[in-house]
Amino acid sequence: MIIIRITLFFVLGICIAYHSMLNQPLVVGLTIFAFIFTVASYFFSLKSLVQKPFFAILSWLFAFCLGMLSFSLHYAPNNPSHYSYLLAKNDSIPVIKGYISERLKPNDYNEKYFFKIQTVNSEPATGKLLLTIALDDDNSLLYPGDALALIEKPKPVTKALNPNQFDYATYMAKQNVFHQVKLKGNYVKLEQIKNFDFYKGELRRSLIRSFGKHGFSAETMNIIKALLLGQRQDINEELRTNYIDAGVIHILAISGLHIGILFYFLSIILKPLNRLKKKGKLLQLLITIVFLWSFAIITGLAASTVRAVVMLSFVSIGLYFNRNTNIFNTIAVSMLVLLLAKPNFLFDVGFQLSYAAVFAIVWMQPLYKKIRISKYKAVNYFIDIVAISFVAQLGVLPLSLYYFNQFPLLFPIANIVVIPLVTVLLIMGILTLVLNFVYTDLALLTGHILKLIIGIMNNFIKWVASFQDFVVKEISFTAPLMVSLYLIIITTILWLFKKNYKQSMALLGSVILFQCVYIGTKWYTKSKSEFIVFNDWNSNLIAYKNSNRVIFYTNDSAPEKNYNISTYSKSSFIDSTTLAPLKNMLWYNQKKILIIDSLGAYSKTMRPDILLLTHSPKINLDLVMNELKPKAVIADASNYKSYVQRWKATCRKKRIPFHATAEKGFYKVE
Repeated sequence: MIIIRITLFFVLGICIAYHSMLNQPLVVGLTIFAFIFTVASYFFSLKSLVQKPFFAILSWLFAFCLGMLSFSLHYAPNNPSHYSYLLAKNDSIPVIKGYISERLKPNDYNEKYFFKIQTVNSEPATGKLLLTIALDDDNSLLYPGDALALIEKPKPVTKALNPNQFDYATYMAKQNVFHQVKLKGNYVKLEQIKNFDFYKGELRRSLIRSFGKHGFSAETMNIIKALLLGQRQDINEELRTNYIDAGVIHILAISGLHIGILFYFLSIILKPLNRLKKKGKLLQLLITIVFLWSFAIITGLAASTVRAVVMLSFVSIGLYFNRNTNIFNTIAVSMLVLLLAKPNFLFDVGFQLSYAAVFAIVWMQPLYKKIRISKYKAVNYFIDIVAISFVAQLGVLPLSLYYFNQFPLLFPIANIVVIPLVTVLLIMGILTLVLNFVYTDLALLTGHILKLIIGIMNNFIKWVASFQDFVVKEISFTAPLMVSLYLIIITTILWLFKKNYKQSMALLGSVILFQCVYIGTKWYTKSKSEFIVFNDWNSNLIAYKNSNRVIFYTNDSAPEKNYNISTYSKSSFIDSTTLAPLKNMLWYNQKKILIIDSLGAYSKTMRPDILLLTHSPKINLDLVMNELKPKAVIADASNYKSYVQRWKATCRKKRIPFHATAEKGFYKVE
């Protein structure tokens, strides 16, 4: 339990450091003092017959300070050579040299990459940028190790431009990426840098090319790349959605399931080495660790893969020394090691889901292992799959509701078929990969089997996902609701272990707390009244929320498919929504909002508080402002950029507040 407490305090230190951003020298000083007092209390405890809790408390304090220090040291802007300091020295367009380190998942318009900076204006620098390049660009595909010289001043990563939506800037900041550059005639390709990223990328491309002889379809090849090489970037959105709706999206990310399968089969293959006694066990340990870490490198050292490999490496070492270590301690040690190396892992959704699932599976094992309904091992094997799948989903349920706002009810059915298929697919895939280089004829045979299995799996998942009534979507859920739901799950499990009055009261209390949090959340959202101009590129969209009802004013031809409407309604716990055509005049909180559209029509007698410009009206804003005298001007995302810049200059000259939603995001009328 000691290592578990130390890990928890270390995690708490990372969280506090992230939210407070304390001065680094202060954090260093606190850590040094905590270390000195911890060491001193340890020596004092050796001289005392009756142990006092001072050493334990101070060791927890040291772990807490160490967590803060770890985050502070890994926070890129704390490095004196960070590129942001060099850019601040000079307002001119800089020359930034560096190389591509990783390809990210593209969107519908752009390829995305991480770019490691080496120099800024010939001065050594550190840090990472987000690079985007249009998909229709002839040179859109770049590779790890490709060196570039950027002639561009980086811009901040775009924040969420509408309320309660995924904030990509915050997500990138948790990966120490704060700025982006759009590549379009503003860069020069340099000589490739043959570093670790380059050779890792070359190895993966070589392995992918080895499958060229099989003539696989793009869909089949993308599944192989995801399962064997950890590359999910090219999986199409329809297939990804099917996996999500079926509750098996975890299959596409190399994680504990995949590494566990490999670990199990490797232990079977290497079992004969046990006859060599001590040397055989050592050889088995070394082969296992080398194989697992080699596989992790091939998959690009993805966070999910590294987590599983670290955990199983500790398990392997424990088995070698014949120590039946507490599995909870193994989980805690693996988490501590990972967070020491990269504290930002803590904020990774995959990291949170992975450890929540593993902890639930291990903790509830005594309960579901009792389920034995048949004397046949095969039947009990499938029962175990359903039980483990259910327990894992239970462990991640609050997080899934919070992050993804949906829950697939058919996940047990999907997993009972998919997990055995993935087991066969993973082993067959590795076998085919090896045979691609040593025995082509046999590789073609195993490749045909591989293709058949993938086809069966994809068709089955598509069939399960087609039952849309069993996929609960658009679930309104907040962080307090997530925490209170975890309390219900924890107290329920404790009650199942020990059914007594104390545990029953704890369970009842957690249920009441969840209800209170839900009612409080509903009351808070219901009490708010607001008027919002959305940043919507395709249409005009304005929301007027009053109590538990909202009216959406829009000229969208298909408003029921508008993502902004569904997201706002979900996050606001709205029970009733009304769609209405956009008017030229709206009122809110005794303020008059005048809307001038592409027709440019308005009455000179109006005196609006706010002027909203939409669909690029051809007006002389200087003249309009002299006639209407508005107190603020808003331009939504439907306007031409050139118009917005001209209006912005006019408002600046007249010293009237101007808000362009395409630059600043949605506008809330106060």
